[in-house]
Formats: sequence, structure tokens, C-alpha cells
Amino acid sequence: MDIKVQKFRVALYGVLVENRRVLLATTRVPSGLITNFPGGGLELGEAPLEAVPREFREETGLEVAVKELLFCSQKFQQNPEYPTEQLMHIYYRVERTGGALIDGNNDDVAGVSWATIEELPSKRILAPDIEFIHHPSFRELFS
Repeated sequence: MDIKVQKFRVALYGVLVENRRVLLATTRVPSGLITNFPGGGLELGEAPLEAVPREFREETGLEVAVKELLFCSQKFQQNPEYPTEQLMHIYYRVERTGGALIDGNNDDVAGVSWATIEELPSKRILAPDIEFIHHPSFRELFS
């Protein structure tokens, strides 16, 4: 059965790399847990460069500054958790400016962890994130 897309979701993510490791979030979704980058949905009337630090702080406890745009979804991506939703993910390189790392936010984030490029998950990760981690703009962060 084909499910037609009825909504569009723009989500923004901060990519924090320190000591050749990237910060990841474990997020609660209807089917269980997935791994992704700290971030989330752009709210109506919100500027992307305001949304990234807000979402990052809500999910990790860290204050960050947006440094550069890294990548934007290039393919049609249907949300497997909400099949009537099309995903557009945008990734920004961020730099830590303060705060203290928390392990879960008592909401949608169950925890956070650091991973080297070799430790990145291949399962329970959304297709736009897989598209991004195979793109040269992500790989260059570790060189």
C-alpha cells in the first residue's frame, strides 16, 4: 500500500566534532529508539540559525555557535515513523561555547554519546542521516 505524503518537515541538526568524535543523540520515536544528530524541527517564524542552537541546547545541555552549513538532503526522504511526512534535513557544523552535557532530556532524547567515524551506526538511523554521513562534507570533519 502506497502512503501519500501530506506534510513536509524541515529539521535542522548541529554536528559537533571534538577530538575526532561526533556527538550523537539517541531519540525516542514510535517504533523505539534511533540514533541521530542533536537537532529537530524548525518552528514557524523561526530562523534556522536560531533553531540549531535552541534544539542543540534542549537535547544536549550544550551551548553552541553555528559555524557553517554542511549539507542538505538531496533525495526524496519519506519518514518511516510518520509515513505521510516528507523529511528535509539540514546539517550545520557547530562549535561548543558553553553549557554542560546532559545524558537525555526527559523528553524525546534518551541519551547522548560520542562516536568516531568508524563507530557510526548503520541501523536505527534515518535515511537522511545515512545520506549525510556518506557525503564528503561530513567525512572532511574528521580529516
